[in-house]
Amino acid sequence: MEAIFTIPPVVDLPVDFRLSFRPFVAFLKAQQQKFSSATELSRLYTYLIDRFMAADALTDSPELRLSEVQLTELFQLVSMAMLPLSQTRPIPFAFGLPLPLTFFYYSSAFEALIRKTPDFLHKAPDQIQWEKKKFYLYQLILDRCYGIKTNEACGPTMHFEKEQDSLMRYYQMEVDASFFEPRIEGELPPLKSAWVDFANGLGPLPQGDDALPLDRFIFEGFSFFRIEDITETETIRQLEDVFVHLQSDTEPVIYRRFETAMRNLCGRPDLQISLMPLPQINGHFVQHPEGKKRSIFMRNAVNVMDEFNDPDTQALAAKLMKNPVPYVFAGLQGLPEAETKALTERNIRSLLVYPIVMANEELGILEMASSQPDAFDDKVLKIIERIKPLVQELLRYQLNQFKAEIEQLVRTKFTSLQPAVEWRFYKEAWEELRRSRSGDSTEQLTPVRFEQVYPLYGAVDIRNSSVERHKSVRKDLADQLLAVEAIFMHAHFPPQQERPEQLRLENYACQKRLQEGMAAEDEQEIGLFLVNTINPYLRQLMLEHHPLLPDLEAYFAQIDPLTGLFNRALKRYELTMDKLNATVNDYINQEEKQLQTIYPHYFERYRTDGTEYTIYIGQSIAPDKPFARPIHRQLIEWQLSSMVKTARLTQKLLPELPLPLKTTQLILAHAHPVDIGFRQDERRFDVEGSYSIRYEVVKKRIDKALVEGTGQRLTQPDTIALVYSHISEIGDYIAQIERLQASGDLKPEIEFLNLQPMQGVFNLKALRVGINYKA
Repeated sequence: MEAIFTIPPVVDLPVDFRLSFRPFVAFLKAQQQKFSSATELSRLYTYLIDRFMAADALTDSPELRLSEVQLTELFQLVSMAMLPLSQTRPIPFAFGLPLPLTFFYYSSAFEALIRKTPDFLHKAPDQIQWEKKKFYLYQLILDRCYGIKTNEACGPTMHFEKEQDSLMRYYQMEVDASFFEPRIEGELPPLKSAWVDFANGLGPLPQGDDALPLDRFIFEGFSFFRIEDITETETIRQLEDVFVHLQSDTEPVIYRRFETAMRNLCGRPDLQISLMPLPQINGHFVQHPEGKKRSIFMRNAVNVMDEFNDPDTQALAAKLMKNPVPYVFAGLQGLPEAETKALTERNIRSLLVYPIVMANEELGILEMASSQPDAFDDKVLKIIERIKPLVQELLRYQLNQFKAEIEQLVRTKFTSLQPAVEWRFYKEAWEELRRSRSGDSTEQLTPVRFEQVYPLYGAVDIRNSSVERHKSVRKDLADQLLAVEAIFMHAHFPPQQERPEQLRLENYACQKRLQEGMAAEDEQEIGLFLVNTINPYLRQLMLEHHPLLPDLEAYFAQIDPLTGLFNRALKRYELTMDKLNATVNDYINQEEKQLQTIYPHYFERYRTDGTEYTIYIGQSIAPDKPFARPIHRQLIEWQLSSMVKTARLTQKLLPELPLPLKTTQLILAHAHPVDIGFRQDERRFDVEGSYSIRYEVVKKRIDKALVEGTGQRLTQPDTIALVYSHISEIGDYIAQIERLQASGDLKPEIEFLNLQPMQGVFNLKALRVGINYKA
């Protein structure tokens, strides 16, 4: 058979691989036993066995050799026996020897793939490291010679990539060694446990006399090589990798990687892709600083949009976000004429605009453009839906970055740096001043970093706060709509006219929507209906129809946001939230001041529906004050004790609260130090390094964590939940929990739980312990 290419022999592993059909004959005989000898299948197996036994006699003879034609016929029979007859797509496969890489027979699809890229497999021998090659040989020998099964399947996998039509294609080649039998020259050596440990990935490669004598073995048989196109899987992995490196990569790198991966995934090299975050300031959509430069549509928009002051722009953005589905403009049909012309001049023939919303959180817009008028078919739309969670994460990250910039700007104008870290900034400022005086000034200050600091994260959340707000708004709107209905039904209401009747029907429709269950967008739409339509009409009635004046005055008195009936339920909710948050924040503020006297640290608080905080503590923050493990342990003790105290304070508030809302308490255990650095562009501290970034990812996920197998939220009222990765991280926490149990502050039972996997976070565990309010 003609050789497609030549692979250099492997010189680092002197192992003898020989072609033989004996293992395959053994496989055929085992298969034959499953059928009666009188069946056609049994006779077919007899024919195959005879053919391959005769061929094997030729491979054993030094004088006789199988010809290329004979090898082709034999491996065609092998492929018929191994591959499913129902396979409709051509499979790139081959039969041969792994070391050196040799092919005796290959499919037409395999040959076509290799001929397109002659050097496709040249790096194959280098893909498997020397120790890994021995790993597979150990597995094979232990299985066939000693009858010991190992953890991994026997046979390596190699990966390749090639550029095709300006797109990257990714492949993997699996090497199946099922039809190899090791045969030893002489007596089989006694089994050693070190061999089994190595083959199971539990020990190092045995050396010297402890090693398996591989050079005494002859490996007889053949390998089955199969190449699979894994472009979709690999491209999605690359997209996920973009999210992993959000903190470490620059924004241009992030977008370049995202756009390249999307082109490969959709199979369209001409795609233009834009991700535009849609931040809000005081409830108004604003243009992200990079928005106009990044957006495909806005780059080509003829009419300049002032998104903050223009009601039409605000209405358009709200309308898009209210119905977050892909808008496809095939052939640019449906777009304004001026924009259609501008896009056409830039060779854009189709446009996709997809508002991205997650759990009612308006994130931004995904835009895609192509030079083909029908580029966005069902296949591409399904791909977009598949990677939508990654798009959401990328947009959310950018929104958080934007919010952080705003918050830091406010903090810079109205607050000062925390005393624990202020010294470091004075030091760098002095160094810069000194350099400038000596004529050695630089444009950028030396980065401010604190290395090897221990993070302590805690969160006190108000349970069901979003649900209760929804119920409160629904109650207030229902009361106001009923009051409007009563006015329309009043005996002195003007005689039937077209305008009042239309408003009456719209008012009834709003009531019906509330009764059926208020969706997220209903709150805004019904509120706008009352403010912009009903109220102006009723004010006009006050001037024109005096018999209704007392009722109308009573109605407008109830609109007052502070005292009015129509805001009473929401005020009860807000008062409850304010009392709970004020109690928690006041307590944490007081405690944090006391903690600073134990050891200086950087304290970062995040305001959500409840309160979240992270404490960073370590020697680098206070170089002149020795830091030791007992100090870290002391803060852990405070963290648990403060959670008990916080829960008791909020529990004590219950009789005073308009709504009986309770808090949940959550801690993330992280025994390893992280590095934090001051980001000059955002004027805040952030974690650095891949390991530290994983900590941030975990921190963002665990508030919604579910218990594996139950679907139950980990965080529950009247408990403290502690999340960790490994049992070694919670030794100090367990010791303090036991002390709190002994003192009666915590209940005696501890639940040890596994958590359901979350996006980008796996294998997390948790413990949960009840709080004793009667202690």
